[in-house]
Amino acid sequence: MKLRIFYLTSRGRLRYTNEDALLLPDRVVSASMDAPAEEEFTGEPPVLFAVADGMGGLPCGEVASRLTLEYLKDRKINSPEDIQRELAKAKEFLDAYVERESRCRGMGTAVAGVSLTDRGALVFNVGDCRVYLRRDRLLRLTEDHTEAYELFRRGAIGEEDLREHPLRNLLTSALMGGYPDELLIYTRPVDVREGDLLLLCSDGLWGEMSLKEMEECTSLREEEGAECLFRKAYGGGSDNISFILIRVLGG
Repeated sequence: MKLRIFYLTSRGRLRYTNEDALLLPDRVVSASMDAPAEEEFTGEPPVLFAVADGMGGLPCGEVASRLTLEYLKDRKINSPEDIQRELAKAKEFLDAYVERESRCRGMGTAVAGVSLTDRGALVFNVGDCRVYLRRDRLLRLTEDHTEAYELFRRGAIGEEDLREHPLRNLLTSALMGGYPDELLIYTRPVDVREGDLLLLCSDGLWGEMSLKEMEECTSLREEEGAECLFRKAYGGGSDNISFILIRVLGG
């Protein structure tokens, strides 16, 4: 499997800290960056990528996002059952941490990811991080776990309304340490072809850009598209910004 990867995680224009983190094939990245980075990957499937967004307003959001991805880093995801099992164990990992560090009780994170396997891709999310696929157009592959998305599901609001609805930040599922909440996990198998572009991102990206703007950025060459995404998200909002762009070069 050969991939070209562009990635960035940033505290953004107004935040003092970065509560997001990225999972790349061999490491977790959580330090704030000033510009997108590029690398190529060649290796055997499965290959796991993820974006995690620590919950603001609660303690230790940056710890929750980083620990979740540290747990997932060496996991092999080949089936939806693998996703369900490993995310449940990631929550147990957070639970164990807050038993030792009581100051972090209630910490939580949203997460979205894709495992590229020898049979295609397995997409998943908990919370409001997203995965998109770009071919002729940009298609959202995940479903938000938010109160606003429940309204969208019922037809009460439109797709673009999700960006600005007052209930968009009220999560209905997240990985939280120290609470026995039921974990809702969305999974989806996806056919992936050579030439496809995958975008994983936190709501600090998709919440600051219209679908048209995201379409425009992802229609560019990867390096230009990554710069475009960062520039528009950075100029538009005050949240942390994180994304991974993955161009599939070969199976």
